[in-house]
Amino acid sequence: MKISDLESYRCPISLTSLQLISNEVVDDEVISGTLASAKGDEFPIVNGIPDFTWPKALAEIDQKTRALYDKLANEYDNFADIPFQTFHQKNEDVRKAITDKLKLTKRSRVLEIGGGDGRGAEFILKELDETGRLYFQELSPSFLNSAVRRLSESKSKIAFSLANASYLSFPDNFFDAAHHFGGINTFSEIQRCMKELARVVKPGGKVVIGDEGIGPWLRSTEFGKIMINSNPLIGYEVPINLIPVEARDVKVEWIMLGAFFIIEFTVAEGEPKGNYHIPIPSERGGTHWSRFFGNLEGVSDETKELAYLAKKRTGKSMHEWLDHVVKSAAKKILNS
Repeated sequence: MKISDLESYRCPISLTSLQLISNEVVDDEVISGTLASAKGDEFPIVNGIPDFTWPKALAEIDQKTRALYDKLANEYDNFADIPFQTFHQKNEDVRKAITDKLKLTKRSRVLEIGGGDGRGAEFILKELDETGRLYFQELSPSFLNSAVRRLSESKSKIAFSLANASYLSFPDNFFDAAHHFGGINTFSEIQRCMKELARVVKPGGKVVIGDEGIGPWLRSTEFGKIMINSNPLIGYEVPINLIPVEARDVKVEWIMLGAFFIIEFTVAEGEPKGNYHIPIPSERGGTHWSRFFGNLEGVSDETKELAYLAKKRTGKSMHEWLDHVVKSAAKKILNS
């Protein structure tokens, strides 16, 4: 960990700044030590890599995922290309196409969560020069070590950390883009993860997420049944309902013969807000706002029928007539 990266990190629990308590520093590199929050939460630095894992006791599915990837790390080369070969794709073509969706510049500050052994990061790093920076996080220590080795030639452009992707150790609006491919369907808190990505990416920045999840039109086909039988994760349903309200220009795409999904969106501030106050030229009248917030207590069927007859005679919309009648009656009573 570089000392200069200290300002980039936050406590994943309180999101407050961290103090460096170092044991060994070589030039700008912190080899070992501790990052501590004002509330006393501590995160160790081991072999130059901070461990922001939170909760300390992971959820069961996250524990199993970490253990599985730790076990697979040394032999992952034997499996990594099987999905791409199965669906007649090349790893480099898929990775490059996904990276292009991030709309990076040479100076971009990028987050990759659940980055595995760094295969996807290689394509991100090709888009950055020495003014750009990739923050690479992974839950499995063994996979992270593999990534450090794989990406060693680009070490000056990367900050590695061990972390749970649902509890990010960065300030709000910090990144130009964020990315994950292959693993989110095993996360214990998918909705929280997506919300966190929207939090740490600047408004206008891109989030691109992908994983197994066959298109619904293919589930009952022979192709779908064979693939789901071989890898149950391919039967995963795309978490469209978990996309955060800050997402704009949302696109959902199926790739690799429809067996994998890609969700991409641009980050904005808060939920959308329409132009609610446009007058609507109809018999009902009013605006989107008044139709929702302007409702009064219900009336009897007789009163409603009389109201429609009266407003029709005036030539006004129901909104205009009711607004006038209720306001006049209220003022008369209040001024009497």
